[in-house]
Amino acid sequence: MARRIWCMALVLCVLLLGGCDKVPELPDNTVTPSKAPTAQTPEEPLVFALAYSHDDTLNPFSATTEVNLQLSYLLYDSLTVITDGYIPELSLASGITQPDATHLVVTLREGAVFSDGSAVTAEDVVKSFQAAQTSPNYASLVSNVTSAKGDGKKNEITFTLALPDMHAQACLTFPIVKASTLTDAAAQAPVGGGLYMLRQTDDGLLLAKNPQHPTEVQFPEVALRHLPNGAARYYALASGRLAYYFDDLSEGELPRVTGASMPVEMNTLLWLGVNSAHKHLAVPAVRQALSLLLDRSVLASVYGDSGVVTASPLPASWKPMEGCVLPSAAQDAEKAKALLAEAGYPVSDKKQPELRLIYYSGRQDRSVVAEHIRTQAEACGIRIALTPLDEEEYRQALAEGEYELYLGEFRPTADMSLRGLLLGGDTSYGVAEDSTAKAAYLSYLGGETTLQEFLDAFAADLPYIPLCGWGGIAAYDRRLTVVTPTGYNPYHGIAGWQ
Repeated sequence: MARRIWCMALVLCVLLLGGCDKVPELPDNTVTPSKAPTAQTPEEPLVFALAYSHDDTLNPFSATTEVNLQLSYLLYDSLTVITDGYIPELSLASGITQPDATHLVVTLREGAVFSDGSAVTAEDVVKSFQAAQTSPNYASLVSNVTSAKGDGKKNEITFTLALPDMHAQACLTFPIVKASTLTDAAAQAPVGGGLYMLRQTDDGLLLAKNPQHPTEVQFPEVALRHLPNGAARYYALASGRLAYYFDDLSEGELPRVTGASMPVEMNTLLWLGVNSAHKHLAVPAVRQALSLLLDRSVLASVYGDSGVVTASPLPASWKPMEGCVLPSAAQDAEKAKALLAEAGYPVSDKKQPELRLIYYSGRQDRSVVAEHIRTQAEACGIRIALTPLDEEEYRQALAEGEYELYLGEFRPTADMSLRGLLLGGDTSYGVAEDSTAKAAYLSYLGGETTLQEFLDAFAADLPYIPLCGWGGIAAYDRRLTVVTPTGYNPYHGIAGWQ
C-alpha cells in the first residue's frame, strides 16, 4: 500500500496443492489465541480508532512503522493523488504542464492552505521534495526527479526529470508538509493539509477534522491507539478498541481477523530473476522455456486467496493496460521442451548445467515457491539447485552475480515505473546491456513506442520471469458497512465510510 517499494513482503500462510510431496509445509506463524476476545455488541456506539506507534514519529519522511506511515494519507495532501486504475489526478496542484520531455511545471492551487491556516508555498513543496529524496519511504517514488525549483511569485514549481516519463505526474504524490514544522520527534507530526490534523488531548493523541479542508466527514474525531504490532491490532479489533487496520503483508504474516475483512488489490510482483550472463540463460528461448514450464497457479496458491497468476511485469488493473494483449500465463511443458531442444540446451547428457537458484531464507514461503520451481523444471529436464541465503548473503550474491536464478519481489511506485528492474536501479540484477526489453522500455517512456510494443518486447526477451502477485487485507469492525481502501491508499474515500 504505501508509496514505496516493499522488499520481501511475503505471506506465511500457504495453501499447497496436491502432487508435490517434496514441498515443505509452512509453519503457522499467524496469531492464534486460545480464546478469541469477545467483540462489542452492535448496539454499542462505534468509536472510530486507528492504530499507530507512540514510539515512532508521524513525520512521513522518517516514520519507520507501517501504521504511522499509513496515517500520512490522512494528515497530508500532495500535488497529485492516485485514483482508480492507478491514475493521478490534481490535488494541491491546479495545473501541470510539460514544456519538454524532462520538465514538469506545477502551479499550486489558489487558496491552498495547511491545517493551521497558513498558505502552502512553492518553498514548502521544494522542501518536501528534498525530504522525499532522502527518505527510504519515498526515494524510489521520486528517483527519476533530479531537482525542484520554486517560483514564489508565480506559485509554480519546476521539476526536472533524469529520463523522459509520460507517467511522471504520478511521482508527485509525496506528502507536502509545512517546511518550518518538520520534526522527527516521536508521536509528533509536521503540519499538513490533509483531511485530518494531529491533536494532543489529556487522553492521548487523536486525529481531528482539519477545519481548513472543505470535505465533510463521517468521523470528525479519530482515536489513535498505540498498537505497534499485528498481535496487538488483532486483539484490539476483536475487543472493539480498534475500528480498522490495513495489512500490506510486508511483515510476512497473514493475520486472522475476528471482525470483517476484505482483500485489497495491490501490484506486488514475485518474479524469477535470470542471470543473462550465463552461457545458456543468455539465450531468450531458454528463458521463454523456463517461463512456459512453470505452473503459476501452484505458485500463486502459496499466497492463499490473494494470490494472482500473471506473466506480465505490469498489473492488468493499471488503466493504460486497457486494450493491451497480455502474455499467456498458462503452463505449456511440451512447448518448453521444444524451445530447449531448438536452443541446444543440454537436458539429458553429462554436460547438463545445474542452475543455482538463490532466495532469501527469512521467509518460509520462499522455500515453498523455490521447491515448486525446482520440481517443475526437473520434469522438463532442467536441473536446479536451491540455495537459501540470509539477507546479507542474498544481497551480496546478487551484487556479485553469484547465481543463475533468484527469487525477488518488486512493487512499482505510483508511476508504475520499471526503471528499478530494467535500467540499472537498486533491484536491477542480471539484465544484459543489450536487452531488447530494456531498449523497448526506454523507447516507451519517451513516447516513441506503444505500451503494447514494450509488453511484446518484454515477453520475447524475458529478462525477468513474472510468477505471481498478491494483495493486502483490510480488517474492520463489523459495524462499519462501507470501507473503500485501495492498494495505494488504505484510507481512500474515508470521508464517506460508514
